[in-house]
Amino acid sequence: MVTRIRAALLLALARVGALVAPPSLRRRPAPRQATAVQDLSGDGGVLKTATTGDGAPAFGNDGDVALLTYEARTASGQLLDRGVQTQYTVGDQQFIPGWDLCIRSLAVGERASFAVSSDYAYGIQGVPPAVLANEPLTFDVTALEYRGNIQTSASFASDAPLTPRTPGSIKAEFERRQAEKAVRASSDRALRDERDAEASPLDQVKNAFGDLGDKFFGDEGFYFFGFFESATGEEAPWYLKPYLTFPAIFLGVALSFYGLLQTDVIVLRGDNSPIPGQQGFTLSD
Repeated sequence: MVTRIRAALLLALARVGALVAPPSLRRRPAPRQATAVQDLSGDGGVLKTATTGDGAPAFGNDGDVALLTYEARTASGQLLDRGVQTQYTVGDQQFIPGWDLCIRSLAVGERASFAVSSDYAYGIQGVPPAVLANEPLTFDVTALEYRGNIQTSASFASDAPLTPRTPGSIKAEFERRQAEKAVRASSDRALRDERDAEASPLDQVKNAFGDLGDKFFGDEGFYFFGFFESATGEEAPWYLKPYLTFPAIFLGVALSFYGLLQTDVIVLRGDNSPIPGQQGFTLSD
């Protein structure tokens, strides 16, 4: 009997203590996170899972500029690209349709994961060897900032809303580009390591020459116009790179001219004047 009375008193004291305890000592519910899957395309081709953030989509119009941090991978987990504070203009036709749908659904400050089918990515052809045929993609994207719309302008400054104009914005843009450059360099190293891990010795040699050419003739080095460039960013095979095709063309012309001279197809003869049409000069074939 005494034991039951003691237990009842302890239970009553515990209930009273919970009522009078300060708010800092009470158990608070964990913040809720949105985990519902949204079908952005209406046919299951682009699915979104919001992990953090809330609010209305901020990039629903063509020309809206979003500042993003993102990571793109294939369905198998291979890293395709990574960006830190990268700007994207909604409606840009150079990007795959699935990417545009993803960005249009984001609110400022929101982070979300996306699963994009091949119908909204690179289709049945893919982009071998990086993206195989009919291979889905996954994106992890954070929308950091809304930077205006390039199609609507109310003043001279808004004609180019992406251009830094104040000392603070110029400094921030410089630091952003330096950080993005460092991240891309790290990402490129990781991609090269993954690429060479399963490559044959011959492919590793080809990749080494390709990397060397990209270093000196790519975005960070010298640039030559190439006959096989693409507006989508897809690269040509290594044997069609400008740093190989241009020297090959010059070498071919030089060898052809040398061969013509050696076979007497073209003969330059002159006694005194080296100028065609002058006395003592003839061009025979």
